[in-house]
Amino acid sequence: MSTEPRDPRIPDLISLQEAADILGISKQAVHKRAERGQLLGARAGNAWVFRRALVEAARQPAPADQ
Repeated sequence: MSTEPRDPRIPDLISLQEAADILGISKQAVHKRAERGQLLGARAGNAWVFRRALVEAARQPAPADQ
């Protein structure tokens, strides 16, 4: 069984739980950040989805101002 190559125009989306795992925080904390606009995500029905790249970028410490 072969898999089709991924369309680069479609973002890699992850669930609230996956975002929590990447960030090392609880699902509730991710939900609060999303509700406050501190973590960009979108509602898909009753669930939240996030772009993997944005969540991984949020995990990285912000560069120090120089």
